[in-house]
Amino acid sequence: MGMDVFGRAPTSEAGNYFRRNVWGWRPLADYCVEVFPELTDKCRYWHSNDGDGLDKDHSIRLAKAIEAAVKDGSAEAYVKWRDARVAALPRKECEWCHGKGIRTDAVGKLHRQPERLIEDKDHPRYGERGWCNACNGLGSVEAWDASYHLELNDIQEFAAFLRDSGGFEIR
Repeated sequence: MGMDVFGRAPTSEAGNYFRRNVWGWRPLADYCVEVFPELTDKCRYWHSNDGDGLDKDHSIRLAKAIEAAVKDGSAEAYVKWRDARVAALPRKECEWCHGKGIRTDAVGKLHRQPERLIEDKDHPRYGERGWCNACNGLGSVEAWDASYHLELNDIQEFAAFLRDSGGFEIR
């Protein structure tokens, strides 16, 4: 699933269409709303594809603000801050093996996961038997937010889209 963002009155190819999958859109939209609330508040549903968006004036103002943030380095600093915050999130107990690293439910037994030998020398349970396909035998998984990603290039591309979109709708 992705978010398709269409320019209302594009003046260039860049302003015609912008797309990110859900894993890339959410942190990009969060960046805009968190850093520029006074420019984004006219769009209430950044995380929905129901057609909400910004008019031409607000799109251009947001583009200029993002471009200034890229130029002064604060956009890149935000990306680094977000990456560090996500990396510091605690791991969550695996719901399939209940933190044991060995999946013993019907699916696990069907695929012989309790008997599987861990042969990866870098695995903390190397040489032991029992594995869970959901957590790679670790008993825990990364926090959900680690699935989402944001790069400076995403921010720059969105600014270029905004500048030439003539306003936009999220579909």
